[in-house]
Amino acid sequence: MRNWFAGFCFLCSAGATAAELMLLSALPVQLFQHATPGYAPVAMVQQVLKYYPAPYKIESVSLNRAFAELQSRPGACVVGVRKTAQRQRDFLFSKPYIIAPDIRLMVKTGSPWSGRLRALQDKDGRVSLQQLLALTNRPVLVSEDGRSYGMTIDPILTEYRQQNPVYVKTAKVSRFGDTIPMLQKGYADLVLEYPAALNKTELAALQSFRLKEADPYALAYFACKRDAETVLILHQLDSAILQFRRQPEFKQLLLDIYDPAERAQVWQVWLALSSAG
Repeated sequence: MRNWFAGFCFLCSAGATAAELMLLSALPVQLFQHATPGYAPVAMVQQVLKYYPAPYKIESVSLNRAFAELQSRPGACVVGVRKTAQRQRDFLFSKPYIIAPDIRLMVKTGSPWSGRLRALQDKDGRVSLQQLLALTNRPVLVSEDGRSYGMTIDPILTEYRQQNPVYVKTAKVSRFGDTIPMLQKGYADLVLEYPAALNKTELAALQSFRLKEADPYALAYFACKRDAETVLILHQLDSAILQFRRQPEFKQLLLDIYDPAERAQVWQVWLALSSAG
């Protein structure tokens, strides 16, 4: 399932014009205008915006460009961002509104790497990315520049990117799963991706392997420019998120990408993580 944002005008209570909030996403703007986008992260943002009390716009840019805008553009925010220590130093973060599943290693069915990955699995069925990339004959692994894969995986990728065994995709990515064609066309052996971001046709041609270093679940937020003007906008955005989280449809949308048997567990994890984050 291809389930995984942009500008706002904000008027202060006194009626004077404050900073303009620009909400940025790698996704096409048209998706946010569709009544039924068929992509859970877009639907979640749409629901948050229903409770946002001011006009807004949405701008489509690459992930790297979006983060650059957060350094220089007052009021700019990026959707669906995971927290890292560096990002928390650089940006402001909203309340969480999405819980993402664990990232997986994706391989083409029938690839020689499928058998090799099975041989590397531990007793829990997980593969160590650190061990995999330490092999003498390493796979060609696609990862996206600017994207966070988790606190443990990110430094592993940084180290191996410096040694050039990891293929880094720097072109504009419109959605999670846009690196999969590189795997399908034989440009790479493995891709790091969420199976929930892929449709049934793609999943039928791929196998996924859990990673020892992957976070089991991760919250996603709006990341915003760190300045006084954006703080005012963020208060309004947080209020909208909290209003959406109180609605009956929130739980259904949050859990929709998960297997029904996993949803009760994910909901409990959401309650624990969101209360802390």
